[in-house]
Amino acid sequence: MTTALAIRTILEIAAVIFVIFGVLHEQKFIDFEDKVIRMIAKKIYLRKRKKAIARKRAAQQARRQREEQQRRAEIYSFVA
Repeated sequence: MTTALAIRTILEIAAVIFVIFGVLHEQKFIDFEDKVIRMIAKKIYLRKRKKAIARKRAAQQARRQREEQQRRAEIYSFVA
């Protein structure tokens, strides 16, 4: 028995057990699905928010660097 076949067999058995459990305990299964969906939605929301914050910080940092370069250029124009 190869490793791939063993893993496939275990997954098939787990799927059958999961379906049987879902039929016997339908409300618990629905609650579990809702919990998983909420968890995934929360992760997606937090990931999007984190990316937006990172983009905002990068834009602020770029703006600060441009402003600093302009200040330095003004200072050097007075010195030169």
